[in-house]
Amino acid sequence: MRRLSISIILVSGIAMFALSGCAGDERQTPATTADLMRGHAADTQAMVELKEKLASQWERGSELAQTGRENIRDGQEMIQEGQSQINQGKREIAQGTQLMQDSERRFRQNFPGLQLRPGGGAGGTTGESSSAD
Repeated sequence: MRRLSISIILVSGIAMFALSGCAGDERQTPATTADLMRGHAADTQAMVELKEKLASQWERGSELAQTGRENIRDGQEMIQEGQSQINQGKREIAQGTQLMQDSERRFRQNFPGLQLRPGGGAGGTTGESSSAD
């Protein structure tokens, strides 16, 4: 950051030197006090503009950092909610599978002569064939 400030000051100083007529044109009059004052004002203005630009960049960076923190927080909440939904889904699958197995087992116990496979007339749910035939 300091290196950038020094570079800008040096560049503006060189530019002022070249523009002030000190490049070797002997016909021009030497720089007056007013010219020197204007040169200092131009240098000061360049520093003011640089400081304003840096302050604007800092503010933008601060806004981006805050937005990033909010996005991370929201994403973490979504991950937690998603994990909760996954766990609920796994519990429901386990309950549903258990209910299907219990239902099929009881069906086989109560109706041993009927088959539970597709095309077998009973329209089974699991696709397994009855071993009690």
